[in-house]
Amino acid sequence: MTAFWGVVGAGLAWWVRRDMGRDAADLHGLAANLESALTRNLAEVYDLRAAAFVAFEEIEDEGACYAFALPGDQLAFVTGQEFYEGARFPSLDFSLVYLLDERDRPVDMLIDKRGSRALPARTIPAATKRALVLPEHLQVIDGRPDDLELRLSSLERREQ
Repeated sequence: MTAFWGVVGAGLAWWVRRDMGRDAADLHGLAANLESALTRNLAEVYDLRAAAFVAFEEIEDEGACYAFALPGDQLAFVTGQEFYEGARFPSLDFSLVYLLDERDRPVDMLIDKRGSRALPARTIPAATKRALVLPEHLQVIDGRPDDLELRLSSLERREQ
């Protein structure tokens, strides 16, 4: 019985050590990227101050998606896993800050939330969203929240 548990314990110890070695390499790479960004001391900042926003229901595990109404009848799209609802997000006044390394690549992203959490003007259901062509993250298109489906369905026709 002692020999059995000794072999099982040794196997578990080897497995944990192997995984920790892999994690240590990943953490070392992350630390090097952050040190490079600290040396560069530069970031790309996208300020968004919106009058309203439209939320899209998530399909499977694609991440959150919002269209923020900007001045001049424009809509800015914010999409991704890091944009799920939180205590102060989504908000009508926030910045996305992308820290850049020495090769001009983003290594991390921060959300600077200046406003309180806001409710969407409306939510587009997943069934409707499936038929639309959604712009990329941070892409800006002409339109208003009330004609969003028409704009996004016309994008599909233009792409064909």
